[in-house]
This record gives sequence, C-alpha cells and structure tokens, in this order.
Amino acid sequence: MSLENIDGTLFRKALTYSARLLERNKKLVNSLNVYPVPDGDTGTNMSLTMEQAVAEAAKIKSNDLKRIVDAAAWGALMGARGNSGVILSQLLRGFAAGVAEGKNSLNSKEFAAALKKGVEEAYKAVLRPVEGTILTVAREAAEQMLLETKKSMDIVNNLEKTIEHAKKVLDKTPEMLPILKEAGVVDAGGKGLIILMEGFLQVLKSPNTLEEYEEELILETEKEQERLNVEDLEYIYCTELILQAEKPVVDLEDLKSQISVLGDSLLITGMNNVIKIHVHTNHPGDVLEKALRWGELTKVKIENMKLQHEEFVRTSTNQNADHDDAVGVKDTEIIAVVSGEGLKEIFKSIGAGVIIEGGQSMNPSIEKILAAVEEQKSPNIIILPNNKNIILTAEQVKNLTSKKVYVVPTKSIPQGISALLAYDPNSGPEENIKRMSDSLKNVITGEVTFAARDSKWNGTAIKEGDILGIMDGELVVIGSNRRKVLEELVQKMAKKKQSGMLTFYYGEGVTQKEAEEIARKVAESYPDFEVEIYMGGQCFYYYIISLE
Repeated sequence: MSLENIDGTLFRKALTYSARLLERNKKLVNSLNVYPVPDGDTGTNMSLTMEQAVAEAAKIKSNDLKRIVDAAAWGALMGARGNSGVILSQLLRGFAAGVAEGKNSLNSKEFAAALKKGVEEAYKAVLRPVEGTILTVAREAAEQMLLETKKSMDIVNNLEKTIEHAKKVLDKTPEMLPILKEAGVVDAGGKGLIILMEGFLQVLKSPNTLEEYEEELILETEKEQERLNVEDLEYIYCTELILQAEKPVVDLEDLKSQISVLGDSLLITGMNNVIKIHVHTNHPGDVLEKALRWGELTKVKIENMKLQHEEFVRTSTNQNADHDDAVGVKDTEIIAVVSGEGLKEIFKSIGAGVIIEGGQSMNPSIEKILAAVEEQKSPNIIILPNNKNIILTAEQVKNLTSKKVYVVPTKSIPQGISALLAYDPNSGPEENIKRMSDSLKNVITGEVTFAARDSKWNGTAIKEGDILGIMDGELVVIGSNRRKVLEELVQKMAKKKQSGMLTFYYGEGVTQKEAEEIARKVAESYPDFEVEIYMGGQCFYYYIISLE
C-alpha cells in the first residue's frame, strides 16, 4: 500500500507497536553488547525508554499530531536510561522539534526533515560522538529518507528503502569500530533503532497490526493473571538462595529433581560451584534443608507473595532515596547511584545523603534521578553515577531542574568512593567538584565477573561461564577459576601502582571466608599494599577492587 501522510492516530499506533516489537526483541539487542559480561542492557534501556514515550503519548486524548509527538518526546526523556536510552530520547526530542505547531499530519518530506532534526539533537547530546554506533545508523537513515523523498512521496516505500539502507550501514559498523569487529557483533543500539523502524513501518503498511498484537497480548495477560492470582496461589512463599557447593561441579539435574517436588516456578542456575535457586513453595524450610546437603547457604530470601504487593506499595515511595530530614538543610547534597546492601551502607557512611538503586544492568532513568534531585532541600546537588553508562543520563538532569546540579563522572564504585572521600563539606561546590574529579585519576578499578555468553576478545575465545578480570573497563584476564583470575588481575593492577591501599568489595556468591583468605594471600604477596575487605553485596560481580 502507498501512504502520503501520517496523522496523529497513525503515528501513535506506529510508535506503540514499534516499542512493543523492541520489547519482544530486547534480549537479542542485549546480546550484541561488546563485552560478554552480565550487564548487556542496551535493549532493555531502549525498551524502557520507549515504554515511557508510549505511555505519555497515550495520555493525549485528542489526535493532535504535535501534542502526541511532544508527549512521546517528553516521556522518552523522562524514561531515558543508559547511553542508548538517552540518545534515543534525543532522537525523539529532535523529531518533535521538527514538527511544526498545528501540524495535523506529516508527508514524506516533513517526516524526513523531522528525522534529520532528531539526528542533529542526538549528536549534540554526546560529548564525543563516535561513528559505528546508533548515531551513525540514525544519521544514515535520515539522509536516506531525504534522498528517497526526492523520488517519491510514498512514505511506506521510502521508509522500506531507508530501513534496507540502515541495515547495510549496521552491517558495516564492525568496520567502523574495531571493538565491534573483534567481538564479532554489530552495534547494539543501531540494531535496536532498526527494530523500532521496522515496527513503525509495519503499522504504516497494516494499520490493524497494533490491535491484533494487543488482542494477543490481552489473552496472554489474562492467562498469566489467572496463573498468578494471589487468592488461588498453590504455593505462598517465594524462596531464593545462593548455594556455595562443596564440590566445583554440581549435577544441576539431580538438584532440580530434589527440589522440584517441593513447589513450582523452579529456576536453578549455576556456574562453577555457585548455584542460585528460586522456587515457590509452602515449605521453605524443606528447601533450605535439601540445599544444605549440597553445601553452604550464603544468601537466603523468603517472601510471602500474598503480602508482597502490600509491602511494595508501602515502601516504593521511599525505596530509592534515603536521607535524614532531622538534619538542617545543607548547602550541597550528594546523590550516589549504587547497588548492593554493603556498598549502600559504605556510601552512606562516608557522606552520600541519597542513594539511588542502580548500577550494572539496572541503569536508573532520568526521571528517577530528577525525582531524587527535586526531593532535596539543598540548592546544590552533586551526582555520582558510578557507572560509565549512567553518566550521560545524569548529565541530562542539569537542564530539567532549577537546582544547580554537578555530575562527577565516576565510572566505577571505587571512583565513587574516592570522590566522596575527597569531598569537603566546608568548601563550595565548584571547589569540591574539582577536588572530587581530580581524585579519580588516582584510582585503578578491578572487577571479577563471568561471561554471560560466548564471545571473542583479542583473538581469544570466551565461553559462557568463563571468569573475566577487568581493569579500568578493559578485559585483561580470562580463566575458569575466579581465585586465579583475581590473583592475575591484582598482579596486573600492581604493575601500574606498586604501593597503596588495595580494597576488595565482595559480592553475591562469595563467602566472607573466601574473601578473607584471598585478602590474606594478597597481603602476603604484596607487602607494600595495605589490604582491606568489605562486603559489597553487589550482583554479577564477584569482586570489585580498588587500588589507590
């Protein structure tokens, strides 16, 4: 079919379905992240960003195209998280700016011009734009749409050819970015953008696509609600635990058969001798008893699912920002993005007034960070992102509040702690920002995690489950034993700095006994280092290491 104009109703439908299609394919996009570590969340971040764009567009009861587009852009901005989400929100923001007031519909030329405006805004949002990313795919798509419009005013035809071109550009991204070529993937953000474009096109070609999809979704939801109806729950207790098995290899099937008889929704995942168990049961004690036969339990969580919703409502309004209203209004408040109960306590104890839950695979949205900022009485706010993928998100908050917001570009937990320790409450914010930023130069960050998928790095094959050692964001060690990987990682860190404070923050799946043994061995091997250990409680990363 041919189409010469997109009105408000059609735009909203197309935007909504494109978001749904991305949500269904977010795992595919996540799998394209360069490092195979378990924080490949480009697809998730883009999907959550679009989810809020669609939600805001749905609030516009009229079919006014400009109002719908503006609402979607605002929703994307508030929902944006991670670099990919922020860039996507800027694409929509620019697109909205390219739609004139009072416009009831867009023809192909106007649609292409709005796309071009979106690309311009996205490039402005990134301090150092890199080609071979979502930016390149977006720019090439906008340029192709403009070219096609010179030949035809059929939006469907033009968008089809634009997507074909965008796919070719995506396939070339490994040639533009060697890091993609080495990992054997195309750019994840670019792939996500193409999925959105394909979803948009599908509705333009068949306007009933969204209704058909939603009917299917309603049926799926009704079945799920029937299955999860609290009043009809066969099993009440959601039981989760981490098992530190006595032997390096555990027969998961045997373990599953032992526990499956005690409930449903059983999920057992394992790597080496660390096993995570999730099950719904009426007898959590029996689950723990059976698990104990295999080894030591390092973390146990039991929740009554009948009370879970009530508890969520009670705590959700204040679960992400902790501060004491009893103290007087401070001139400057510090907000830190942290996950892991131990790390949260550490940050609070050394000066962070507000903690936002977030980090690896849990990037907070602009809206969440903005809400934390607005809740503070202090006129000056310092934000510590503590993750390279949250810095751009935090930067966007500066233009959305009357408060003076400063972002210290902390890329890791150790950098965040170093910045906090450099903070002087008796100095002004400008002086503190300089001092805190300068402190980052003295920190070397190490991380020990596992490969979430098969990959390749510097010519070396990486298998799912391999242990990875990362130093200042670069993969430097690959192995099968986390202690050996950690020791080799520390050795590489020590070559950069021969003395100082070496601090280990151990995460989920690591016992205090193991951490103490490693710390003792490291202290013996490196007598010029002062070694400390703390329980971080972070997920995905066995150890976070700081050397300064």
